[in-house]
Amino acid sequence: MRGKRNYKLRDDVKIYQMYLDTKKCNRCAIELKMHDTWCEGNVKKRNYICKKCDSIKGRENRLKRLAINISNHTLKQYNKAKDGYVYVITNPAWEGWVKIGMAIDADDRCKSYQTSSPLRDYKLEHCTYFEDRRKAEQKAHEKAEEVADECGAEWFKLPVEKAIEIIGDVE
Repeated sequence: MRGKRNYKLRDDVKIYQMYLDTKKCNRCAIELKMHDTWCEGNVKKRNYICKKCDSIKGRENRLKRLAINISNHTLKQYNKAKDGYVYVITNPAWEGWVKIGMAIDADDRCKSYQTSSPLRDYKLEHCTYFEDRRKAEQKAHEKAEEVADECGAEWFKLPVEKAIEIIGDVE
């Protein structure tokens, strides 16, 4: 089966279509009759699909388009939001390293990190709310780069207390 379809795709039917006097649906293998159960579609591609399977396919495509539109709209709304949290997250696997990041919901962000860790050991150490989380995170990163022993994108090798202090000093 492909995806979550209720029917089995019949690969063997498509191969023999050109040799048959009566055509069969590539999806459900029922006999096709012009204007009754079948509308001529992609004959050159030997894409024979009955009206019922075609309507199922159409519904699936509509649902996919709807899901894409909803996710695009949600992403645009998320990117418009300025307020949120600047947070400090740690993981004992990387002793001495802290992540300074931003999110609309810091707890939710920490939960998303847990999915990449089999031990679920990321810990939200601190978070502070800002009207403009992007600017606040940028300032926190600049300050952290000055005092950290090492830097790697949003990860800094410095004590947790120092990272919390840095976020506290951001205006």
